[in-house]
Amino acid sequence: MRKTLLLLEQIDSFEQFFAKSVSLPQVEVSTPYKKVHSQMAHKIRAISKRLPFASLHQFWIAEWQKRIDDFDTIVVFDNAASQKLLEFIKSRITKRTKLKIWLWNVPNERIEYLKENFDVYCFDQNYSKEYGLTFLEQFYILDSVNLDEKTDVLRDFYFVGAYKGRIQQLDQLARMIEESELTYLFDVFSDDKQSNRSGINYLDSKITYPEIIEKIQESKVIVEINKDGQVGLTLRALESLFFQKKLITNNVHIKNYDFYHPNNIMIWEHGNLKELEKLTNFLGEPYHQLPTTVTDRYSFRAWIKRING
Repeated sequence: MRKTLLLLEQIDSFEQFFAKSVSLPQVEVSTPYKKVHSQMAHKIRAISKRLPFASLHQFWIAEWQKRIDDFDTIVVFDNAASQKLLEFIKSRITKRTKLKIWLWNVPNERIEYLKENFDVYCFDQNYSKEYGLTFLEQFYILDSVNLDEKTDVLRDFYFVGAYKGRIQQLDQLARMIEESELTYLFDVFSDDKQSNRSGINYLDSKITYPEIIEKIQESKVIVEINKDGQVGLTLRALESLFFQKKLITNNVHIKNYDFYHPNNIMIWEHGNLKELEKLTNFLGEPYHQLPTTVTDRYSFRAWIKRING
């Protein structure tokens, strides 16, 4: 049986959720370095990783290093892809083991080094084309979520994320929802309250990913507002697909995907006042059920099969 090792930092709540959800027997998920449980140990580990002593760096590498020959493929996610770690792995593996990099976030400040030395995969088509990377579609994992449990719907629209230049779009969409006499909750990570709308909830700290899942299940529509130039599928788009929730997005490229259906996905044009009527009609349309063959293409199982190909 071919074995794959995925190495990623598990700081973010979604990363932790993902690591715990992987249940394929041929796939192992690990942090690159040993976990520490005190601030002092964390500082010592951080300093040790920066010092020019190979033995000190190796001391902190997690248990997987002792079984490195067991893996046919090692995939290092971008948040763990330091030069020291990659060079360590490269020096230890045989020709039988393939070392690959997965870019979950773009742009990447080390892209020139990564593409010149490793096999790099990326979810963003434009970024992949620009730097000559292997394009591989984004994925989602649902193994630890019970979709059979019924959740009461409490609102029409839900957004979660940082402002990041989305202030005007969020405020305008909130106004449209209010004028349509619909309900919404926008969880915004910001300590700068730039809108007084009642449905915008300012958070001074991030909520956990299981909490986000719960709020998604309580909502009819997921709201996605992408950064300018972003083409690849986001987590919000995949959540709408796997949780069978409607999506409102400013990503015009989503029309090119096989899961697009106008009943399920509304492409919102910021600043267009005609969108108000569209919003109400969109909510009233029945959800178009997609075949499992479409959903399966964006599953973690499909992704791991392709990256091992």
